[in-house]
Amino acid sequence: MRNPEGMDSYEWWWVRTRHPRTQRFFLHYSEAHPGAHQNIRVYDREGLDWARLVWKVCHECQRGVISKIPLTPDVQRQGLGTLLIERALMDGHDYRWTTSSQSPDGQAFFKAMAARTGAEFTARARTCSHIRDSRHGWSKPVLDRHLRKAAGFTRTVPLTVGP
Repeated sequence: MRNPEGMDSYEWWWVRTRHPRTQRFFLHYSEAHPGAHQNIRVYDREGLDWARLVWKVCHECQRGVISKIPLTPDVQRQGLGTLLIERALMDGHDYRWTTSSQSPDGQAFFKAMAARTGAEFTARARTCSHIRDSRHGWSKPVLDRHLRKAAGFTRTVPLTVGP
C-alpha cells in the first residue's frame, strides 16, 4: 500500500477509515500562491494514482490553462476526465481556457469538452503573464469538496489530523 503524495501513513489511514465505502479519493492540492498550479489526483483505497488534473487560473485576466490531464488506460472513457475538467472550470467558467499540446485522443476529448461546456480549450495558446510567471507549488492535500459526491462521501474532511 502506498500513501498519496503529501500524506503520511496515519493521515491516509484516517481518510480511508472515515470513508469506508469510498473507492476513489479526489485529493486537491491547492495553489500555494495566486496563479500557481492546482492539482487534483485520484487515488484508490490502495493509494494507486489513477488520474490527475493540473491547471492554473488567473482571475485578474480571466484566463485558465489545463496543463496536464493524464488518466491510466483502466479509467479512460468512464467520465472521469470530464468530471475533472468540469471541476477546473468551476474556478472560472466564463474564462478563456487553453491547454498544453494535445495528443490525437486529447484533441478529440477537448473538442467534445468544448461542445459540452462552451469553453474553447485552444491548444498551446499564449496565456497571460501572471500564469506564465507563477511559480510551482501547492499545499497539503484535502479531499475536494466539489467532487465529494462523485467520490461517494458527503462531508469534506481535512487530511491534516492532530492538534
